[in-house]
Amino acid sequence: MLERMFLAAWYGSSKWTYVFWPLMLLYRYVVTKKRNAFLLQGQKSKSVPKLPVIVVGNITVGGTGKTPITQSIVRYLKSQGYKPGIISRGYGGALDVFPHSISRSDESEMVGDEPYMLFHSLNVPVVIDPVRINALSHISSLGVDVVISDDGLQHYALPRDIEICVLDGFRGLGNQQLLPVGPLREPVDRLKSVDFTLESARDLSNDTFVIQPVSWVNVKTGQKLALHELQPQRSVAAIAGIGNPDKFFHTLIDLGVDAKCIGFPDHHAYVEADLENIVGQVLMTEKDAVKIRPFSHEDMWYLEIEAKLSGVFYDRLSQKLNEYKLMDKK
Repeated sequence: MLERMFLAAWYGSSKWTYVFWPLMLLYRYVVTKKRNAFLLQGQKSKSVPKLPVIVVGNITVGGTGKTPITQSIVRYLKSQGYKPGIISRGYGGALDVFPHSISRSDESEMVGDEPYMLFHSLNVPVVIDPVRINALSHISSLGVDVVISDDGLQHYALPRDIEICVLDGFRGLGNQQLLPVGPLREPVDRLKSVDFTLESARDLSNDTFVIQPVSWVNVKTGQKLALHELQPQRSVAAIAGIGNPDKFFHTLIDLGVDAKCIGFPDHHAYVEADLENIVGQVLMTEKDAVKIRPFSHEDMWYLEIEAKLSGVFYDRLSQKLNEYKLMDKK
């Protein structure tokens, strides 16, 4: 409830969050101090292996599409002959020993839903550690030649060579104020310093991305169906525990699916009791599915999606990586 109240104010016309203006000034001071220290110190003193690091993050709270962007970039890099690996803080997990390299025996509730999903969907090394520089040091021993940090744009202890900021093109930047008055983790002018800004949109361009539904996947069995092959039942419910559940619900509307929509908090740790009053067919995101699979039934399906990026973006990304190789040889 509180989360929804803040989101409604940040992205609406309500001004009640401005009561937190003094806290925002303190937050601005801390953020600016961290950023300036990073710029002053640079990356020369970081005693970490020489690997190109791509940070995929955002400057707003909530979901913007970072995970599907990360998936698309990793798949592209693999197609170009790279051996990518992913580092993450493992938000929502229950581990207390780090760094941890995810394996097939791990459960999502231990390592976090997004790292678990990335590992199983991409088949690349995924290392989690709240201190990302430690994750970077560890993953360098796993045979990777490029590292993607899932989130971490504001984690300045982590050296980075390429920064990609992902924006929600439909919600925008809200009232453009810093937390807690607005939804921003960093000031708007931070966008001037990143290498790429990618904004979700309905049409693809050099600086946008389009989320495309690919197929329906059965949560329990793994069976795949084309989008038009899923037979809607008399009772259909859609659940989403992501940063912006409305994104998923609007996608269902675009697909012509009429469902009762139920939103949960981002990274929600599902238990059977959450679903005991939901009967019939249940539709969800892949991030929900990894947590629901242990108690799923035969008529639960997640929507497999893909972030479509432009050829120009991939060309520019390749150019950046080639520049890194040339610099590394000097």
